[in-house]
Amino acid sequence: MTESMTDRRRRLMRDELGRVAMRLFAERGFDQVTVDDIAAAAGTSPRTFFRYFPTKDDVVLDYERRLQRRLLAAVRNRPVGEGPVVALRNAYIETSHVERGERDRVRQLGQVLQNAPALRARVNGERIAEDAELAEELAARAGGRLGAAQLRVVVVAMGAVAAAEFRTWVVDGGRGDPAKRIAAALDLVIDGLGSLDDRTGRV
Repeated sequence: MTESMTDRRRRLMRDELGRVAMRLFAERGFDQVTVDDIAAAAGTSPRTFFRYFPTKDDVVLDYERRLQRRLLAAVRNRPVGEGPVVALRNAYIETSHVERGERDRVRQLGQVLQNAPALRARVNGERIAEDAELAEELAARAGGRLGAAQLRVVVVAMGAVAAAEFRTWVVDGGRGDPAKRIAAALDLVIDGLGSLDDRTGRV
């Protein structure tokens, strides 16, 4: 469906507010930036900001939510012959890829999260429900041979590994594509988890 001019303007304004906010968060620290600061730097008003984001937290949370939706969609789109563990591994690699021109921005997001414990706690809190949804999707892929409770362990374990590698990538200066180091780390654990795929008759 073709994007209307109004929708395009709204999208561009939302993107601009998000970009400005992330720059300020990185420069000053998340807790030191107010909505008034963001609005002033973007050349607009706090009222306009609140049309797009309920709170300043939602600037960062919005990115995390979109990333989780992409991960779930990537799992759903994996070939039906892949078992749940391999499908999740491949979905992580697909969604962790960052183009060269986007790496500074993504690293900036990682820095903001690392330096804002309360915000990080909100992200982790939302991830509980998101992990449950992923586990249900993987259980459907397993065809009833594995339950969502078992696959939730897989989701949490692989998610923790991917998150740890992303944090290391941020600390290391954002060099290279984070997907490569995440793939290498997941491959270290996939042999043990892969035995679950054997029980589904898929690889």
